[in-house]
Formats: sequence, C-alpha cells, structure tokens
Amino acid sequence: MLVPVKRLDGAKSRLAAVLSARERAELMRELLGRVLAAAGEAGVGPVTVVSSEPLALDGVTRFDDRGLAWNEAIAAAMRGVTAPVAAVVSADLPDLVAEDVRALVESVPSPRGLAIARALDGGTNAVAMRPPGAVRTCFGLPGSAAEHVRLARGAGLEWRTLDRPGLAFDVDTPQDLERLSGGAGLALGRSRAWR
Repeated sequence: MLVPVKRLDGAKSRLAAVLSARERAELMRELLGRVLAAAGEAGVGPVTVVSSEPLALDGVTRFDDRGLAWNEAIAAAMRGVTAPVAAVVSADLPDLVAEDVRALVESVPSPRGLAIARALDGGTNAVAMRPPGAVRTCFGLPGSAAEHVRLARGAGLEWRTLDRPGLAFDVDTPQDLERLSGGAGLALGRSRAWR
C-alpha cells in the first residue's frame, strides 16, 4: 500500500488562513500516523510512504519521490510494487480504520480492475488496482472519482466505487477542520482544538 505525503513545509496550504505552518505540519503528522496505524492493522501487505519529506517512520518504508508532482510520484512508486493489487491511500483521512483498507483492497475486481474510494467532494481519497499501474492516478483533480472511472473504462477494466465514511472524509478546508475538531469520536478532535 502506498501513502503519498507532500512535504510538510507546504502541507495543507488551504488551511493557511486558520493554522500556522507549524500547526499544519503537526496536523499532517497526526493524520499520517492515524492512516499508517489503520493500514498496519489491516494487514494487506507492506506499507510505503511516498514522499521527499525525510520522515522518521517506525517499520514503514519511505520511497523518496524526489519532489515529483503528486501523481507522477505515485506512478514512480507504483513501478516497485510486486503484489498483485496496489492500493494508494491518502494520508489525511482521520476516520480511516482497518476495515476500510481491507474493503478497498477486497473490492478490486478480478482479474483486472479498479476500486475507487470517493471523497465527500467527488474527489478520490484512495484507489486500489489490479494489476499495479493498470491506470494512472489523478488525485487532486476536481471530480477525480469520475475521472478514475473514465480511465478504468478506457483501459477495459471493471471498476467499483466505494462510499465509506472512513475513506470519504479528508481534511482539506477550514470546514473540514471544524468537523474534525467537533467530532466527539475522533482522537484528533479530543487532543487538539486546531484553532
């Protein structure tokens, strides 16, 4: 499983009006830690963080993306995946649990296909594909879930869309941060006000 992470000095730039650069980096570290914990508990294979940020990660491999753009970095890391299914999961999913990761991987159609975890805004928060690299990813584009469907169809792949709360909610905007801070069941919301 690949978890792409942008450099922390530019993390969560859409939150700059409400959080300092240090707070945004700290938030990103906490979100990443939560995602890595869920991925490890899911037991779906090795986890690799894709980033040029020199992160200290216990038991997790880091693929140095050398500052490549988001989707190009994923493509470069994907070339090293030897498992039959490759998953890419965003690092900013505070509600992600192991069952979400397993559901993503188990939803990939066989023998060739794509599972797409749709974000609340119609973007994509995770994809899993068989075989690895079957399509290029298009994270960060508006409406990217629909674009991933289009790419799957164009490649002759079966596809499935997942709408699971743990895969759908990511933290990008001040409104997302408000939801995170107010979520009674979220460890992050209890530990920090993020204001």
